[in-house]
Order: sequence, then C-alpha cells, then structure tokens
Amino acid sequence: MFASLSPITQETLGNIHPRARRSVFWELDPETAAKVTDKGDPAFEKEAWLTTTLLNYGCCGFSIGGSTRVDGTHRRAVATVLYCGRDDAPGTVNMPTAPVSDDAEVLTSLFIDPGFTGLGLEAVLVDASIMELVQKDASAVEAFGRREDFPANAEDEEALGPEIRSILDRAEDIGLLSVATLESAGFQVVADHPVLPRLRLELPPQQHLLSAEAVELLLAETSAC
Repeated sequence: MFASLSPITQETLGNIHPRARRSVFWELDPETAAKVTDKGDPAFEKEAWLTTTLLNYGCCGFSIGGSTRVDGTHRRAVATVLYCGRDDAPGTVNMPTAPVSDDAEVLTSLFIDPGFTGLGLEAVLVDASIMELVQKDASAVEAFGRREDFPANAEDEEALGPEIRSILDRAEDIGLLSVATLESAGFQVVADHPVLPRLRLELPPQQHLLSAEAVELLLAETSAC
C-alpha cells in the first residue's frame, strides 16, 4: 500500500512517529521537560500540547505513513514534522542561537525512521510545512539546525561543552533537523554557531517547492521500501 502525507489532527494524534509522541524537548521549558522525562509521562504531556496547539493554532505538523489497512486501522508514521508559534516552543531556550525572531514561526522537529532517511521524505515534510505556514499568512519561519560534519576531531568535541554535547547526543530523540535539509528548502543562517545555527526562511519562499508530482513519486518510492 502507498505511503501518504497527512496533516496532524485530533483524529491522527495516535499515528505520529513514536519518537515524536514521547519528545517534549521543544514543547516544555527545560526544567519541566527534565522532570517529565525523568519521572513523568512524556507521551501524555505531548498529547496535551498537541491538543492545545491544534485548538489554538491549527495545523502544527504533518506525518508520512502507510495507508489505511483493510480493518480500518492506520499504519504508524515513518516520519513526522512539527512546527508552531514561537511562544508555543519554550524549549528553544536550550539552543545557543536562541531566541527565535519575534516575527517568525518555528519549525521545531522532524522525526524519521532510519531506513527512510535520505529518500526525500524530509523535503516533502518541510515543504508541506512551509506551504501551510504560507496559508497561515506567516511572514517567516525559523529553525535550529545541526551541522552534521561537526565536530571534526576530539578538540572540537571537547570545545562544545556539556550542554551542546547533551543536545547532540539526543538529536534523534528531539527531532533536530540537519542544516543541509533546511538549506535545501531555502533557509539561510541568521545566527551562526559551529554546530547549532539558527536558520530563517522568508515567506512566501522565493524558490520553488516540490511539485505535487514529485511528492507523489517520492511517496510511491517510499512504499516500495
């Protein structure tokens, strides 16, 4: 069956990527997130955040997953992207290039199964988010990216400091996007950092996004994997 791109709604909350369901790095302030992750229920808190955000902000993400089974159930997502207003992502204060600009929305996270990276699904999800933010009349969107070629050696690793190393160690669990993924969508660095810069895209974007035909082709190729 073919993979499908679908917006996150109240009805599809249970079908987002498993790591997206448990991650509260961006959605809660650092102290609360640490407590919830250590002794609380991250999935409950994330669902509460999603429910509130959908009610007050509207669509806040997309997932790519399998189509509906014969019995009416849904295959879980193999990838999920999330975005929101800057005030709905208090966890951004963790980043060395924070804060997000006053006039920008924030693309917080992208979670994807390892076997599906590099197939173009990241571009599908980011472009879908950009198009939805344009529909919301957003003037810009920003994101924090990871430079995947850093650190290059042990000295660079030591120079990062414990806070940055902790973020990098949890990169997959918090859905940290790569700088390459963001730049390929037209984002540009506005606050530089050796490993965790902040990037920005003015809306509407100047470059062309993926066409409907290209999206369909990528999803069809994913279904064959």
